[in-house]
Amino acid sequence: MDIVALQLQLRESFRVEAADLLAELDSSMLELESSPKDPALLNRVFRAIHTIKGSGATAGFNEMAAFTHHVEELFDEARLGHLTITPEMIDLALQAKDLIGELLESDGPEALEAVCNQVVEALAKYIPHKVSTIAPQAKSGARAPTQRRYQIFFRPHPQVFSSGTDPAHLVEELGTLGVASVVATLDRVPPLASLDPELCYLAWQVDLVSAQPLGRIREIFAFVEDESELRIEGEAEGAASGVEPTGPLAAYLNIAAQSLEAIGGFLLQLPATPETAAPVCRNYLRILGTFRAAALHQRQDATVALLAAQIQLLEEVVAGTVKVSAETKLILAEGFQKLETAIRSPAEAQPDAVVATPAALASAGQAAAEPGPTPQPAAAPPEALAKESARPAATIRVDQEKLDRLMRAAGELLVARNAFPVLAKRLTVEHGLSGMGKEVRDAGNHISHIADDLQAAVMSIRMMPIRSVYQRFPRLVRDICRAQNKEAELVLEGEDTELDKTVIEQIADPLVHLVRNAVDHGIEAPEIRIQTNKPRSGKVTLKAYNRGNNVVLEVSDDGRGMDPERLKRKALDRGVISEAEAEAMNDSAALDLIFLPGFSTADKVTDISGRGVGMDVVRSNIRNLHGTTTLESRLGLGSRITITLPASLMVSKGILVEADGEEYVFPIESVLQMVNLPRDRVHRHENTHFATFRNEVYPIIRLADHFASADPSRPIAWRAEVPLAIVQTNRGKVGVAVDRFVSDVEVIVKPMGRDFANISAFQGATIMGDGRVALVINPAGFI
Repeated sequence: MDIVALQLQLRESFRVEAADLLAELDSSMLELESSPKDPALLNRVFRAIHTIKGSGATAGFNEMAAFTHHVEELFDEARLGHLTITPEMIDLALQAKDLIGELLESDGPEALEAVCNQVVEALAKYIPHKVSTIAPQAKSGARAPTQRRYQIFFRPHPQVFSSGTDPAHLVEELGTLGVASVVATLDRVPPLASLDPELCYLAWQVDLVSAQPLGRIREIFAFVEDESELRIEGEAEGAASGVEPTGPLAAYLNIAAQSLEAIGGFLLQLPATPETAAPVCRNYLRILGTFRAAALHQRQDATVALLAAQIQLLEEVVAGTVKVSAETKLILAEGFQKLETAIRSPAEAQPDAVVATPAALASAGQAAAEPGPTPQPAAAPPEALAKESARPAATIRVDQEKLDRLMRAAGELLVARNAFPVLAKRLTVEHGLSGMGKEVRDAGNHISHIADDLQAAVMSIRMMPIRSVYQRFPRLVRDICRAQNKEAELVLEGEDTELDKTVIEQIADPLVHLVRNAVDHGIEAPEIRIQTNKPRSGKVTLKAYNRGNNVVLEVSDDGRGMDPERLKRKALDRGVISEAEAEAMNDSAALDLIFLPGFSTADKVTDISGRGVGMDVVRSNIRNLHGTTTLESRLGLGSRITITLPASLMVSKGILVEADGEEYVFPIESVLQMVNLPRDRVHRHENTHFATFRNEVYPIIRLADHFASADPSRPIAWRAEVPLAIVQTNRGKVGVAVDRFVSDVEVIVKPMGRDFANISAFQGATIMGDGRVALVINPAGFI
């Protein structure tokens, strides 16, 4: 694989990793807004941002990494106790988080430069002692930061472009550290005829005045320094308090800081088994020994103390006297972060910066090695620690297409195994080979068990907790409330409920619309809620749970509710229904009007809603997922929308029925009852047949006539016993009369093709064990 392809692969891998980190940042920042001094939350946010910055620079996202550095500084100052996080800071941080996502996806980051600079300038107001793109505002009584003048010469390797790095961006980043004067050196630029556009011929001389240490400047060139010519000379200017180490030693210490920072992240993923952890820790011990010698040479007492503590704990892990517990990994990671800070800024490091003394670490390790309750670090409460350390021991990323192919193969195996009973029956009945028929049946049963296990395993891989969808809603509710001066609490229930990955991806947008509507239309302003004797803050609940083979999602609020009469008037004004239809319409049917295309109850159009586009799309998307949608609402008390979905779209259990020589499959979750009803229980009123069963009355549809558009007025000759399936549809419970119930089946539902995509009565088609094709009914679109 060439360098360019490798770089592209690295960038794509980082985008996937960054998406998870950005989702985590959303929820963590909102938690931090409620608990701004929680050290565990501050560390969690800082680590996510720090990882995005470091890994992003490695993957070639230099503009994104430079921008993220400013966000990192804000939370680093909060971690050190220099400032307290406020809602305004969270607003900025969330805006910055969105920009980071846009920078990762953008083909031209320069288009976002202006808005990024605005955010950086706004952040600088909260971290005034840091040099930013605008003049810093000194804290009252604080000593002005020491300014240094640096002369920098940078000549990149001629083939620097092949690694995906633009050296001009590195020079531009120097300008973010202070006041820079840049002169390009053109002495090696060849004549135009011999110029190779893929090579870099330029060098730069930069005169930089900055309060940043030398290590921060070298950090910009960390990924190109080995193959470039780089000279940095610095002198103190103004009230210099000390001399920064320069030359090879400074470069070495900067590399040490970066390495220790990386090791701290790796240690959070340290294998839990001693046999696997020991070799890794031995490698880290060799690295730490080398760094300790450099720190001793520089007389960096705080760094030496930190290194001693880390070395002692790692030696205990190698010896097996300390278990690799979540607490051990957390202590190690915290220590390495302190080490990185101490090496980069030795003048600011204090000996008491050690996370835990060697004795404390040893005692923590001793307790971890013994049975009994596990000690918790003093820096964080047990609940926060559990969240921090809840990481999978071993994971592997698999392309979704590979999983889909595996699922299709498992599905084909399920279909193929259905052929064995058919073959056994033919051998026994048609050929009189009962012994061979039994052997085929037994072999089929064995393969059937294997197919079931394979299907269950593949399904478990594809199943994902709905938590990944839930993560976006706290931010959504917060933003709407702040924009509309409302107060609302979002309650999330059933975050561990699992759905197929395909369903998860397609349900996200409908849920966003429903939650947004609940806050925008449902929740009243605080003063209105107080007047109606409600709590000042409203409540929006998003709930997920399993019901049989289905997953049910509920979006409810305790807001104003819906007025059926007002909905009818809106529909009449828009010409959607007639006066006669309005008079005959009950409240449930009136509520269903909101699902009509173009229908809206909003009095004015806003950025959030009012255009009448949304609820019809929600129901349409739910139908495409073979689900149903129901709405309940009480005026003044609130509304609830219930979505019922199959857990997976790939494999379905169903009831195979026969009608007029054709076979159909009803999804088993939609069939409430199967009965053979006596003919005298079937009645007719005008053009409608209905039946009574267990004190309930059901309208009856004859399946053989339903798709043939038969004349409803013609008489039907019912059998003495009518096989009747009570089916749940969007319009309620319906009795479906068939000729016979064949069996229960497991089927792979396949799409019917573009020409039949608009036929809402069917989910798709399936192939039976003997090669016959059966249509799979979609209860949501059946009536």
